[in-house]
Amino acid sequence: MNRRLLLLIVVVALGAVAWWLSRNSAPTTLDRPLSDFAVPDTGAVTRIFIADQHGRTIDLKRSAAGWTVNDKFAAKEHDVNLLLRTFKRVEVKSPVPKAAEAKMLRVMGAVGKKVEIYQGGAKPSKIWIVGHGTKDHFGTYALLEKPDEGRSNAPFILGMTGFTGILSTRFHTDLDIWRSSAYFKLNELRDLASVKLETPLAPANSYTILQDPTGSFSLLDVDGRPYRFDTVLVNGAILSTKQLNYEEIQREPTYRDSLLKTTPNHVLTFTKRDGEVTRLKFWYQPYRGEDPPFGVARPLFDELRMDAVIQDTLLVVVQRPALERMLQPISNFRP
Repeated sequence: MNRRLLLLIVVVALGAVAWWLSRNSAPTTLDRPLSDFAVPDTGAVTRIFIADQHGRTIDLKRSAAGWTVNDKFAAKEHDVNLLLRTFKRVEVKSPVPKAAEAKMLRVMGAVGKKVEIYQGGAKPSKIWIVGHGTKDHFGTYALLEKPDEGRSNAPFILGMTGFTGILSTRFHTDLDIWRSSAYFKLNELRDLASVKLETPLAPANSYTILQDPTGSFSLLDVDGRPYRFDTVLVNGAILSTKQLNYEEIQREPTYRDSLLKTTPNHVLTFTKRDGEVTRLKFWYQPYRGEDPPFGVARPLFDELRMDAVIQDTLLVVVQRPALERMLQPISNFRP
């Protein structure tokens, strides 16, 4: 074959491949900027997927029962609603100066987070690349991509009406923070059939509160015998079961292993009317505060916080005052 003809064929073939790649690469960089970041109808948002540069991902999905995170846990509704408000109220404050665009794109490529916003379809309706904050902390660098159109060729500085600060912190990838902190929750108080308190180190303080479908209570001692009680006091203990939340998850392995080898101070067992059983173990935390004045006894335990095991294995920190009505001895319910 003539060498010139062969060279022409190769050039044409390479040109065709280049054209095909340019048409089918995803995403395609647009020759115009995209600045319509806002999502006016956040009620139609069904999924929010966040990924960072370290491979961590958060997958938030809307369901009939509420939002879930990573298909495993209930999500913290407050934080999800914060994202939805951000999508709705975000606004472009200014474009990035042309001379700074290339540098800003490199920085965003290194530290930015990818936020996919779905509105019912298999593909996201919009994708935000969320960068770092501006030097004055009044704006956040971001880039917009639309799967059916391509990626913007220029970043913008975003802000939000009624808010001063950096938006990027809202798009974190810490699963422990995204998951709901509620470890026991009732839709209605009458959904609770019984509460059983066990105090392993002082068994005589234990009790069981029974609630019938009409809302009437009965109280049993550690041996299952009826015990005289003040209805108002028992009702006050039950009221605190409407929703219980932990403060934080305790991930320090040495502390956890040491604690679990000890006997819990209290064990609570909640039984719902549908048969669902939740068992929780509690330990007092040692007092770590300042020494009291001379002549005043140093407290043994922290008055504000306790450790608890929930969901069988998860160690968390809980607020002690929220539990004290339930953790009191049976004798405190006497009329």
